[in-house]
Amino acid sequence: AAADPVGDLLVLWRAAERLGIGLDAATAAESAGLIELQHGIRFRHPLVRSAVYRTATPRERRTVHEALADVTDPAHDPDRRTWHLALAAVAPDEEVASALEESAARALALGGLGAAASLVATAATLTPEPLRRAQRSLDAGRAKAAAGSFGEALTLLAAAEDGPLEEADKANVDLLRA
Repeated sequence: AAADPVGDLLVLWRAAERLGIGLDAATAAESAGLIELQHGIRFRHPLVRSAVYRTATPRERRTVHEALADVTDPAHDPDRRTWHLALAAVAPDEEVASALEESAARALALGGLGAAASLVATAATLTPEPLRRAQRSLDAGRAKAAAGSFGEALTLLAAAEDGPLEEADKANVDLLRA
């Protein structure tokens, strides 16, 4: 539940079943006052959710995100599924990176410039091919600058410069940096 902020009971129960977590774990957490199970799973306080998530090992978090991705319907909620796949990834993965770009395009269409920029930045980190990684880093830097996250934009532009860019892309890096 801490790994999925939506709190969709059906998705969470299916993921819990996949992980071998029974209903008794949820009822124990509810009895302890940590969560509420009324219209979805809600944590008593955002810090409780954060503490639960942060005390899990990286491997445990990846396993949970993988289970959540597996049970999230790609036709109904492709962006949430992609987000979980990205958080479950341990190595570059072009399929996940491409899906993140598609999610970024949908976020941008809805006016979510900051969200789109974060999705493209994550796509860049998951891209295995050096030229494509550099191009995505440049795109992410452009998006972060447009969203007003100038420090992150500079970091992404530096990552783009580390890759094999064409002259036009190098000029774009210089223009964005200016």
